[in-house]
Amino acid sequence: MELNSLTSAAFAALAGKAVTVQAAQGELALEVFDVKEKAMAQGPNAKRVPFSVLLRGPESPCLIDGCYGLHVDGETPWQLEAVFLTRIVPPASSDGSGAYYQLAFT
Repeated sequence: MELNSLTSAAFAALAGKAVTVQAAQGELALEVFDVKEKAMAQGPNAKRVPFSVLLRGPESPCLIDGCYGLHVDGETPWQLEAVFLTRIVPPASSDGSGAYYQLAFT
């Protein structure tokens, strides 16, 4: 999948399902926990609405902030190269268990 054509709908369809992050220590499955569009951040010439994806994974191993490959299996598999993943504090809407990460697409 091309990064510039990616929209929030691709991740919203995966809510509650896993995506695989390719890290140096191997692959790690992370659950798509939430997807939020950021319409107020959209520029006048933007081709898509900016959005963020909240992912939840195990407490260990823990991924550090950085660029990772990401792939989705299923009927229509796709992958992204070098997406920036940031570890964040668990949101108030969660039970606080596990590690939480965010992908931001502007």
